[in-house]
Amino acid sequence: MFRLGVFSLFIIFLFAFSVGAQEALELTGERLQYRLGEEEVVVYEGKVSYKDISLTADYIHIFLEKKELEAEGKVVVERGEEGARAEKAYYNWEMDWLSLEKVRSDLTGKSIEGKFYFRGEEVKEEKVDGERKTEVEGAHLTSCDLEEPHYYIEAKRLVIYPDEKVEIYDLSYWDFGHRLLSLPFYVFFLNRKEQLPFLPVVGHSADLGFYFSYFYNYFVNDYSFGTITLDWWQHGGWGLGVTHYLEREGEEGRLTIYYRDPASSSSTLRGSVKYSKEVDEFTDLSLNLDYSGTLGEADDRYSGFISLLRAKDKSTSKLNLSYSANESSNTENLYTTWNYQYKLRDDLTGELNLNYKEYEKRGEFVDQDLAYGVTFKKTSDLYTYYLRYSGHTDLEGDAYTGDSNKVVFKIPELEVARGKEKIGESDFTYKAGLLLGHYFEEETGVIDERLRLTLNLEGKSEVGGGDLTSFFNFQQDFYGNGFARYIWLGGIKWVDEISPDLSLTLSYQRGDYDGATPFKFDYVRPRTNYLSLGLDYDRSPWGVSLDTGYDFREEEFVDALFSIEYNLEDNKKVELSGSYDINDNEWGSVVFGIAWPMNKEWGIDFSGRWDPQEGEIDGVRVGLTNDLHCREISLFYDQSRDTFWLEYGIKALPGEKIKLGG
Repeated sequence: MFRLGVFSLFIIFLFAFSVGAQEALELTGERLQYRLGEEEVVVYEGKVSYKDISLTADYIHIFLEKKELEAEGKVVVERGEEGARAEKAYYNWEMDWLSLEKVRSDLTGKSIEGKFYFRGEEVKEEKVDGERKTEVEGAHLTSCDLEEPHYYIEAKRLVIYPDEKVEIYDLSYWDFGHRLLSLPFYVFFLNRKEQLPFLPVVGHSADLGFYFSYFYNYFVNDYSFGTITLDWWQHGGWGLGVTHYLEREGEEGRLTIYYRDPASSSSTLRGSVKYSKEVDEFTDLSLNLDYSGTLGEADDRYSGFISLLRAKDKSTSKLNLSYSANESSNTENLYTTWNYQYKLRDDLTGELNLNYKEYEKRGEFVDQDLAYGVTFKKTSDLYTYYLRYSGHTDLEGDAYTGDSNKVVFKIPELEVARGKEKIGESDFTYKAGLLLGHYFEEETGVIDERLRLTLNLEGKSEVGGGDLTSFFNFQQDFYGNGFARYIWLGGIKWVDEISPDLSLTLSYQRGDYDGATPFKFDYVRPRTNYLSLGLDYDRSPWGVSLDTGYDFREEEFVDALFSIEYNLEDNKKVELSGSYDINDNEWGSVVFGIAWPMNKEWGIDFSGRWDPQEGEIDGVRVGLTNDLHCREISLFYDQSRDTFWLEYGIKALPGEKIKLGG
């Protein structure tokens, strides 16, 4: 055993020398054999590790000069948190290329609950343009953990991009002992909650009769793919659409076009484009375009948005351009905003804002407005200073008087803000500020000065065994015309765990003001004087919550809200929630829901709403579900729509259901 350990260390040193400046191969095994002159090593019941990959097998043959190895017999390959079992393996550590035969492994992702298991005749893994890609020939895929799975997908070829997507070619879906369908191509995303549709959707609508939707997923290359959608309604005509995706590093896009030919009206067309791109390391571009219209009619609607952001060295610039047009109303709208920031010093920043608006009703008027603003910001240890100047001009010279763009001119405004600071050694903090400006309110024509002083206090403490948080905000305004006004708002919140299962929350908030302001933009919210109470009880299997309050200004109680949950193991659950009008002594509507397995295979869901005043139950929805181990099939009835439908789904894909009816 001592000789084996020494020999293992010698081999590791030899590999480190062979690999050179790169990371060394690490090798251990029950028996090692080095073939002098051939630059080969044979390992029996051994393990090879290189960077983030490790391989164990009964027999490993290493070719040092080629930087390759062959392995067979109980092969296990692991890379990070991913792993696979195989009968044979071939690996080139210089190219980071891996090939496996007779493979078993699993997949997971954001849209998967649990795991998907797959096996393949041959697996090849390599890096393409810096992205790792795995190809599986002769694939078998399922989420069923039985040796003979209830359902599975067969495919001639899988292409797996870890944590991104799985491309499936020439697939067949088997269930209930039969092949239910075949598709030439399908994309399954690992990084999304929603998937592209898998099967045709068939159902019935009270308005449109029977309907049918078919989806065909096409694939151009690794980063360009899409879905063609065909819809048919018995009483609603048909529709055809295309959604194309572009997804690669630094660039994303989506194009959607949909043509609808209704049975009793003119055909319509709508489309949209969403695109974003990293132009270079300093510049980002985003684009949105939308169109809708009826063929043969002048009701076209267009809209577009372009945004360009550039940040380099000490400056940041952002340009937004928005345009919309409506042919039926003969109107056009154009909005442009430009924001430019420049860091003059480490503690001093300048900012320029320009906002241009043009609204045109063809043949009647054109309204053109330009709002502008300049801001300087200076920071220090405790204080931050702002100097602002802003205004607005009517570029068309008041030719149009229906302007909706009313601006408050700041000519200028100075703000001094002190950072939050603790009061002594307590858990309370204070923050003070000053705002002084000369203003012109365009809407009312008022010109005046205003000095605003602010003080904000907040803190926390322990009172009566509970946690108490409190705040108090005070604002004093002085105006040049002699007006003055103060505003204050304060509140406390006390939370106490009466027991490990029961907690109490009490809060009180009050706000008031006195005085007057000459400006409309300076109006404040109404006075407040409000007390609230909350109780929460949580002890398995029960969960109960109650919330209510009292408005002292209105001298009335706020409706009490309650919820009750009863949860048992095996997915047994009862929920009840509603409200009670304390002032009128009346119950509001009560919403209920029951989920209750009847045995290992069957379960029922029942939900609805009870109106105590009318004595009626409505909104009833009933579901009967058959648990098929890794799949489930459900029959639903919805009272509000007076309709039945059937749903079939795979448990590992909770967001994907095949629906018939409804």
